[in-house]
Parts: sequence; structure tokens; C-alpha cells
Amino acid sequence: MFALIARARKDAKALNYINERNYGGFLRVESLGGGRKKEEVLENLERVLEGPYIPLLLLGEKEKDLMEELLPVLRESGKPFYARVLRTKRVRNMRVDELYSHIEDIKAHFRLGIEWRGTYALNPENPFGIEINPDYDIYLAIGDDFRKAMHSLLDVELGENSLVLRKTMNQEVYYSGPNKVAEVSKKLGFPTEVLWKCPCTEDVSLDSLISANRDYIEAFAGASKAFLRAFEDYDIIVPWSGGKDSTATLILAKEVFDEVTAVYVRMEYEMPGTDEYVEELAKRLGVNLLRVDVSMPIEEYGMPTHRNRWCTRKKVEALYSVVSEFEKPVLLVGDRDGESARRRLKPPVVERKTDFGRILEVMPIKFWSGFMVQLFILIRGFKLHPLYYGGFYRLGCTICPSLAEWEVELLKKRGIKAYLRASFRRPDRRRRQLSRRAP
Repeated sequence: MFALIARARKDAKALNYINERNYGGFLRVESLGGGRKKEEVLENLERVLEGPYIPLLLLGEKEKDLMEELLPVLRESGKPFYARVLRTKRVRNMRVDELYSHIEDIKAHFRLGIEWRGTYALNPENPFGIEINPDYDIYLAIGDDFRKAMHSLLDVELGENSLVLRKTMNQEVYYSGPNKVAEVSKKLGFPTEVLWKCPCTEDVSLDSLISANRDYIEAFAGASKAFLRAFEDYDIIVPWSGGKDSTATLILAKEVFDEVTAVYVRMEYEMPGTDEYVEELAKRLGVNLLRVDVSMPIEEYGMPTHRNRWCTRKKVEALYSVVSEFEKPVLLVGDRDGESARRRLKPPVVERKTDFGRILEVMPIKFWSGFMVQLFILIRGFKLHPLYYGGFYRLGCTICPSLAEWEVELLKKRGIKAYLRASFRRPDRRRRQLSRRAP
């Protein structure tokens, strides 16, 4: 979670309005007390920096000299931070929606910004120049099977541990070392399409990735755990699919709370390897594991579609039926901003009205990227679900209507019969498999 910092109380008031309106009041808003010189605000700034939240300093154009004085203090703190001088004289002079857009953009810089120093290192200043968008995500193409799948299915060569920028509409840009090597469209309902590629691969070691990003990720983990401690009086429940996001959430929960219950709603057409992964990791973490098996009678309901996702309703109903047995439940879920605009626009805590009463949902990794989630799990000494090493970005069921053609082909390679919708629409123009250099 973030600490929004402004110079004066009136500026902090403007930030606090956005915090309450868009983030449910779950960010922290701090004032430096109104001073105009370093020595007048230093004590307040150091107090904020000693806290667990990630600092985000916003000053107005008239305060840019103060910003120059404070930047060395922020750097010396050793924490990830972002500082921006706005176009208006003071923070409070900016229109609310424009100020909110700045915060969303800076949040995206924290999770997407990269520096190349022989490996990929998170850096919100983004000297690597990766495209920043609040609705984008980054993740790592980890594993030999991932590389082999890219080669065999798309004729795209990747180096070891490539970086992937995932844009909207499932469009992905692949980096190999410092080189941009391919762009691939995995749009739902369409064939997987290589938009361009170039043969300029370079390996990046996993050890170098962990070493370069450990402190950054630990800072975010510390902020997330401080946020979670506000819910110590609740029964802690983590809906766990075996996917990377719910796994990271479960690990965080176990590091904060003594008693954690993981609920694995096991759908009939679950992805291969999930049962074994969940059972083994639950034992290693020492969490209470509740498994609920849910049948998926497709002969009665038909195949799930985007308009009729009866499977999701059954999964949610099964989860809530278990949660209702707890006296004071709170659900810790792995929703993240980079997954979709809809999830990004939700506050970090929401209250759900269910047939079993009101239930709180808390999102401790909301501001993390897939890259951060993957490395966090590995830093903690655990492996990712096996499918991530084979080319998957997300997990679901083998008959999920959100399966892209790419995922269907990956399942076929594993001998799994996936539901292939009638099919992926072919574009009017001939499918391109271009081999030109990256722009």
C-alpha cells in the first residue's frame, strides 16, 4: 500500500478526498506540515519513511525547489519511492480527476517500471523505457517448456527468463535480455498471431532476477502485511485456486496471522496438476485446507459462455457456503490492478452482499505486478504452479470461455481435451507470421 505525501494540509486534504472516493480510505495520506524548506519538513518526511507504506510524494510547480532538496532524503531511505512535480502551483490547485489520473499512472510505474542492469530490476523511474499504462501487466516467461512452446507453436525464440509486457486484449510484447524480440496477439476468439519477431535472444538468470529485486519486493510485502494487520480480529480465509496471485496472498496471510484457512473450490474440469500443487503447498505452509468439490453438469447447462458463466456462479456459491460457517470471516483475495480495468477501479477492500450476509473482501497484492508475484513466491522458497512454466499467464478450468487459442493449444500438447469454441474467428486478412525486426 502507498503513503500519499503532500507539503501542506490543504494539499493533503485534496489527496484524502481521492483516497476516500477511489481507494476506500485504505491508502495513507500524509502532510509535511506546510514548511517550504528542507529543514522545516524533514522530521515529518523521515517519520513517514520510517513507516511500512511505499512513499509517493506529490508537490506543485511552485514547490519544485523543495522537491530537489528532498530527493536525496528519499533515495537514502533505501525504499522504493516515486516523486512528481505537478503542472499546477500546488497539489490542491489541480482538478480532482486529473490528480487521480496522476496517482493511477504512478501506481503503474511502481509495478511496471524496469531498469536493465544485466537483469530486469524494478524501478518506478523506468529507465528501460517499457510502455506504462495503468491497465498493463508484466510477468516472466519462466521455464524451458515455456520457451519450447513459443518455438513449436509460434516459431518465436526466447532467451531464458524473458520479460513479457501484457497489454490489453491479451497482446504481449516479449523481451529477451535488453532486446525487444516479439509481439504476439492472444486475443480471445481469434487465432494467436505473431505480429513481428526478431532473432536476438539473451538469457537472464533467475538468481540475478531474485537478487536485483529482493529488497523492492520485500518493501511491497511489508506494506501489504501492514495493511493486513488491520484485520487481525477476523477469521482469515483465502480462496485458493493454486494460481500465482492467490498463492502469494496465502503466503502473505500466513506471515501475518497464526490461523489461516485456505478454501480450494475444486471444479470438475480443473486444470491439470492443481490438486497436487495445492495439497503439497498447503502442508508446507501449515494452513488449514478446506476442499470443496463442485460438479459442472454441462449436459444440463451447456458449455459456459461469456454471457452465461454459470460455472462462476456455482464456484462463488460453493465458496460462500463454506465462508458462512465462520463467525467473522474476511476473504483475502488475489485481485490485482494489472489483470483488468474492472479490477483496477475497485478499492482495496469491498463489502459483498451475499445470501449468507455481508462479507469483506481484502486485496493485499492489488498494486503488485505478475512479475512481483512470481518472484515473491520464488523468494519464499516455493515453486509456481507447473502450468506457469509451460506458457500460461493465468489458470482456470479447461472448459473456461476465457481460454485463448494459445492456452487451448498448450492443453492439447499435454493431452488435455480443452473446449475449443467454434471457433476462433479468422481475420479477413491472411494470418501474419512476420519475421521483421522490432521497431
